[in-house]
Amino acid sequence: MTLSSSTDGSNIAVMKLSALGDIASTLPYLRAMDPPPCIITSPIGRAFLKDEFSDFIVLDKKSHVSQLKVILEVRKRRFTDILDFQGNKRCRLIGHFSGSRVHDVANVFVRNAPASELTASVLKNGREKLRFKKRERRHIIFNTGSSPKWTSKRPPVEKWQEFATILNERYDLPIKMVGSEEELPYVKEIAKALPGNVEVIAGKTSFPELKKVIREAFLTVSTDSAALHISKAEGTPTIGIFGSHAPGGKMSFPWTIGIYDRILYPDGKLPIANQEPGNYYDHVDLNEGLEALAEYLD
Repeated sequence: MTLSSSTDGSNIAVMKLSALGDIASTLPYLRAMDPPPCIITSPIGRAFLKDEFSDFIVLDKKSHVSQLKVILEVRKRRFTDILDFQGNKRCRLIGHFSGSRVHDVANVFVRNAPASELTASVLKNGREKLRFKKRERRHIIFNTGSSPKWTSKRPPVEKWQEFATILNERYDLPIKMVGSEEELPYVKEIAKALPGNVEVIAGKTSFPELKKVIREAFLTVSTDSAALHISKAEGTPTIGIFGSHAPGGKMSFPWTIGIYDRILYPDGKLPIANQEPGNYYDHVDLNEGLEALAEYLD
C-alpha cells in the first residue's frame, strides 16, 4: 500500500478504484473540491491523478490484507466524510469500517438515488466549474481501441475510414490516434487505412501529456474508453461511438454526444453490456454527432 500525507487540511476522502476511464470521469468533481480531497484509489488511479493531486491512499492489490491496511489507514486519518464514487464491494467494506460518514455517490449516478447535501454540492460545483472553451483548429483525436476483453466496443476499420473521410472533407485537420501501448499494433493497422494526415501517438504519451493533447483537440471521436472520459472532463467536444452497450449517463455534458446504429436499435435501447462480437456499427452516422455538436464546432 502506498500512502502520502495530507498537508492541505482537507478532511474529506473520495473513493474510486475502477478502470482508468471511470477514474477519469470523476475529474470534474475532484477538480472542483476545495481544498482537494484525499483520493482512495488504485495504482493506475494514482498514476493518472498525481500531476493534479497529492494526497492518496492506494489499494495496490485486491487481497484481504491490502484492504485491511487501507481500512486501518482510513480510520487513522479520521475523515469526516467519504464520497464513494465506486459503489463496489471493496469500497462498501472500506466505508463500513471507516468510522466516517459515507456518501453513496455511485448510486446517485446509476439509479438517480437521493443525494446527500455534500454529494449534491460536489456534483453541482463540478458541473458549474467545468466550462466549454472555444477550441483552435489544431487536431482531432481518434481513440479506436478498448480493453482487450471489450473488443466488442471497437468499430471495424471501414467505419474509421468513413469517419476520417468525413472529417477531412469538413475540417481538413490532422488526426492524432491515442491509446495504450498494448493497443499499438491494432491502432497502427487502422492508421494505415485512414486518409489524410494521421499521427499515431498511442503508447507514447504520459498521462499529463495525454490530458494535454486531448485538452487542445478540436474534437474527440472515441469508443467508450479512457480517452472519451478524459475528453469530456477537459471540455473538448466529444463524440462517443456506442454499439455493444448503452452510453447511459456517460455523455452527460452538452459538448458530448453518444451515437449508435439507429437501424439496429430503432428504439434506442442498446444492451447494458455485451462483450460478444457483432455488427454493431454498420449504420453509425458520424454526421449525426457533428450536427448535434454544431454550436461547439463552428
